[in-house]
Amino acid sequence: ISHLSVFGFAPQPLLMCLGTCLTDIPDVDVFQLRREPRGWKWAAAPSSSEVIVDPPKAAGGLPVLVVGISGTITIDRIWRVLGKDVNVWTVRVPSPHNDWLCCRDQLRALRRAFRQVFDEIKAAHGQATTIHVFPAMPIAGAIEFGRVRMPKADAPMRIYDQVNDRDGFVPAI
Repeated sequence: ISHLSVFGFAPQPLLMCLGTCLTDIPDVDVFQLRREPRGWKWAAAPSSSEVIVDPPKAAGGLPVLVVGISGTITIDRIWRVLGKDVNVWTVRVPSPHNDWLCCRDQLRALRRAFRQVFDEIKAAHGQATTIHVFPAMPIAGAIEFGRVRMPKADAPMRIYDQVNDRDGFVPAI
């Protein structure tokens, strides 16, 4: 296969796993289902491609990665799952919402941020320490998250999923 076009639609942990299977080596175009205007077509230019990586305020604790692109994940939601001894990195945008990801430039910016934060967490906690990932991101972002992860070079990850019937995040993958 010389090229793939991917139109994903599944829970975020599964899309992240799909991205890991695809890797970033083959020629893959990942598309995002947009709500406004409805469809899979990329916009020509974004309102903003700014993606912010916030390191933790203090050292120590379990490494946690929060991805807040389509919504905000508050610290109390993580504490309910892991307790308060956590070291939280955040990948976010200035105004998270469902349709933030509307063009390819934003997807490139997300990939760069993911690579950066994976490296920063590995440098702080070592390659063998599991990263606990709490995602709130668009489908294409979840796929690209998995695609840029290097299984041999990056730390192992436990991906959580929001399950309202179970009152919050639960381990998924």
